[in-house]
Amino acid sequence: MSKARQKRLREARKWFPEQGFTEDSHVVKAYRKKFNVDKDCAMRELCMLHVLSSEKQKSYEDQLAAKKRKRQERRKPKEYINPDQDEYFYFIAGYTFGGAPYGITWEQAREDGLIDEE
Repeated sequence: MSKARQKRLREARKWFPEQGFTEDSHVVKAYRKKFNVDKDCAMRELCMLHVLSSEKQKSYEDQLAAKKRKRQERRKPKEYINPDQDEYFYFIAGYTFGGAPYGITWEQAREDGLIDEE
């Protein structure tokens, strides 16, 4: 945990009870404004402080978990599809004016030793 976060959490432990928040209060907005952090950071730190009602705590934790899953999904490597190959050509060097591909066929690639015989 960073020193800045530790300092914010210490200050927030004192600040939060002084505010007199109700169930309808915009706690995250107030925390963001007071400590100059983004929404996710505010939710995360409020959850760490355990100062919220159990419903809000669970809601914020669920939102943060969903965002984390979404970030991880975006980071997954995409399946690589080689645009220079198809079922006929091992390597497509180009296309004719009519749109027909030309290059090295799979058969030629095997004969030339470019790929292992399977």
